[in-house]
Amino acid sequence: MCTAIITVGDTETGLIHRSVLGRVADIAGRLGCRSAASVDNLPASFTGAVLVRMRRDLDEVMAFAEAARRTGWVLGDLAAAPGDEPVPVLDTPDGRVWASSARGFELHGPDGVRYVTELAGLPGTARRTALMLLITPLAEAARRAQLLQIHEFRG
Repeated sequence: MCTAIITVGDTETGLIHRSVLGRVADIAGRLGCRSAASVDNLPASFTGAVLVRMRRDLDEVMAFAEAARRTGWVLGDLAAAPGDEPVPVLDTPDGRVWASSARGFELHGPDGVRYVTELAGLPGTARRTALMLLITPLAEAARRAQLLQIHEFRG
């Protein structure tokens, strides 16, 4: 749900939540980084000079995110970077898990909303993390790619 897959050449290298791509695009747009500003317009494909600019843009976005102390949330394999509005992260038998920038993970179910610090089947507890760390897998994929693609994950 709301997840994209990163592909380097023909190899799938990882998943990234759409909220992370949205935050990258938002910051990149404010910084005038045109290549990274289009990262949330899926499907996206970067090669040649555009990919070279993308690498530089991602470095600038990560530096800004670190300097501005922007954060996201992690719970096991779930990682999200909600902005002003909460974003859906995962559907469970008990309801839908959302991530809120201020409150972390919440389960919206038939019994109402409750804060989630742990989920069955996922290791660890919910924690705030630096946005830069959530962007790193995309930046690393861009560094080693000759062709970088990002598209919706249907899994």
